Formats: sequence, C-alpha cells, structure tokens
Amino acid sequence: MLAIPLALLLYVFKLYKLEQPAFFTLACMVFAGFAISYWLPFRYKETFVILLSLAGAFVLLSPLFAGLVIAAGLGFFAIIRTNIAFRWRALAMLAILVACMYIRGKLGYAPLEGFWPVLGAIFMYRMIVYMYDVKYNKIPLRIKDYLSYFFLLPNYYFLLFPVVDYQTFRKGYFKRDIHTVAQQGVWWIFRGTTHLLLYRVVYQWQGSFSPPAYPVAVSVITKSVFAYMLYLRVSGQFHIIAGMLCLFGYDMPETNRKYFLARGINDLWRRINIYWKDFMVKIVYFPAYFKLRKLGTPKAELLSTLLVIVVTWLLHAYQFFWLKGQFHLTVTDGLFWAILGFFMLVNVWFEYKYKKRPQVPGWQTRLKYGLQVLATFSFMAMLWSLWSANSLSDWIVFLRTGSEP
Repeated sequence: MLAIPLALLLYVFKLYKLEQPAFFTLACMVFAGFAISYWLPFRYKETFVILLSLAGAFVLLSPLFAGLVIAAGLGFFAIIRTNIAFRWRALAMLAILVACMYIRGKLGYAPLEGFWPVLGAIFMYRMIVYMYDVKYNKIPLRIKDYLSYFFLLPNYYFLLFPVVDYQTFRKGYFKRDIHTVAQQGVWWIFRGTTHLLLYRVVYQWQGSFSPPAYPVAVSVITKSVFAYMLYLRVSGQFHIIAGMLCLFGYDMPETNRKYFLARGINDLWRRINIYWKDFMVKIVYFPAYFKLRKLGTPKAELLSTLLVIVVTWLLHAYQFFWLKGQFHLTVTDGLFWAILGFFMLVNVWFEYKYKKRPQVPGWQTRLKYGLQVLATFSFMAMLWSLWSANSLSDWIVFLRTGSEP
C-alpha cells in the first residue's frame, strides 16, 4: 500500500517532467531504496541507507565531484574526531573554510566549478549545527551518525536544502512505526509535487498581465503576487526532501506550514521555513537571549530578534556565495531584510506588550483573522517584488509602469 502511491508519483514525475532529468533518477533511487530497506533487518537498515547515499553521489554527480565531496567529508570528520581542545578543532575547520572560500571566489578554478555548490549545500549550514552540538551537547562522535547526517541522498540534487537539525534527525530515527512515518513521507512528497506543479502555472502566468493590455495597477498587483507565489518551488522541494527522508525511518518535522495564511510577519517567520527558524533559534536567538536577559525581557527579546535578522541576511549572502560564486549584498536585498526586520521587531514588542488573549468565537474574530491574512500577504507580495528586482531603480520603474526594465 505504500509502494502504490510511490509508483503513481513516479508516473507523475515522468509525465510532467517535474524538475530536471536527474530528479527522476533520484526519485527512482529513493523509492527503490525504500522498497529494499523496508525488508531488511533493523540492524542493517541504516548501513544500507548510508551505502545507498554514498553510491548515489556517483550516480547524480560526476565521479570526480562525488569522490572529492566524500573525501572532504571524511577529512572534516577526522579533524572533529581528534582529541585536541574543541577551540583548536573549530579553528582548523574555520581555516579550511577560509581557504575554500578563497579558492572558490578568487582563483576560480574552472574544472571544480560544479563541485563548490555541492560542497556548500552539504556542509555550509549543517556543519554549524554539528559543531554546536559537539561543543554544547557532547554528542558521541560516531562515523555512522556523521555519514547518515551529512550525506543525504536528496542533497546531491537539491542544492537549496533545508537546515536539518542533527539532534532532531538522530532522535527521530524509527521513533515511530515505519508505516506511519513512511505514510507521512508519501503525503509530503505528494504535497510537494502539487506545489511544484502550481509553481509551473504561476511561472507561466507571471508575464501575462503587462501593459498596455492591462492597467498599470493591475499589472503591478498581479506580478507582485505571482513573484511571492514563486516561493512554491522552495516549499515544494523542501516537502519532497523531508518526505524522502521519512521513507527511510527518519521522522522529520514539517518544513513549511500554510505560509500564505500567516496572520502577521512573525507568524509568517514561524511558518515559511520552519527548519531555518529552528536553526536561528538554536544557534543565535537562545544564546543571545540568555546573555542579554539581565537587561530585561523586552530588551533581550528585541536585541536577540535583531541579531537573528542580521545573521539571516548575512547567511543568505553566504549561501549565495557557495551556489553562485559571489556574495549577494545588494541595495534591494538590504532593504528587504531591513523592512522585514523592522516589522518583526514591532511584532515582538506588541506580542510582549499585549499578551495573547483568548479568541472569542464569532464572525468578528473570523473577519479579523481574514483581514490580517490579507494584509500580511499583500505586504509580503509587495516586499517580495522589491527583493526580486535587480536594483532599486528597476523596482521604481516597475511600480510606475508595471513592466520590468
């Protein structure tokens, strides 16, 4: 009963040519691997998944890139596994990071151009989480746990990858019955597929409402809405990734939750990329908050939130560097995070000042909720159009004419 919907999903992938051709190869490997893993004795299941993932690197990547990524990962583990003080291990990893960034950004060695995005996609964020847990949570440094966490089969194709938390990943392994977890995975893959198909429709329609066929106001509104809805591709991919991990017994939490129905900026932050929100809370917000709480709760919350916004902005630029080879620090990018951050801080203040009161059932409450959703969606659509523009002047031209320069 689990194999039937997976076979139907494969048919949909093939029929609609979902994503790039390598995605269908990935899906075949994951679904076939699930069918084999299901029947294996429990003590062999994770070893099989690790071997499948390592072998999958040579299928989805070139042999050179696959070998380099695996060798780099093993080298990183060898450094982390040494018995020297943690600060020296962290400095060694930092030195390697700086050297890799220098080679990636300055030397531009052409034969390795396709290698750096894969290396960054696997290690740029999850290594931060792993090193944090090594220092503060004293996790056991076992090669099997390390390989299963970093060398995730979908990551070779999906370079934009959710920030999977190490402890959540390890603690969720066969935490519940495999049928329940795998069925959840099937459902999330299906949900992600609908997002990607809807994204295709939005992508095709976004240029259809241009002047002079439509008024400028209509063109600006529709194009802004469609620009915001293009995030469906990210949420669709993230759902498929989490669903594929669930098939192998990793009970992953939801990646996105009805983010178009958010009723405020902070509510949107909690819904649109849940893994990123948890990553920022763990690595930035809580450490900052506990150091600043002597200033008082409101100041600690505001300053910690401000730090989260700044770090998020910089880490997005850092991610863009690994994927594209240059830091994405533009005026429109800075304005986007500044405006979004300002309203997040305002929301934090209001949430502290006016504690949540129990909702009174009735049409007034439903109307208020609907207006809040509409206002949040409208605000984000306009802000997203700013973020999508190549420059501030291009965005102003778009607002005046309804056409992209």
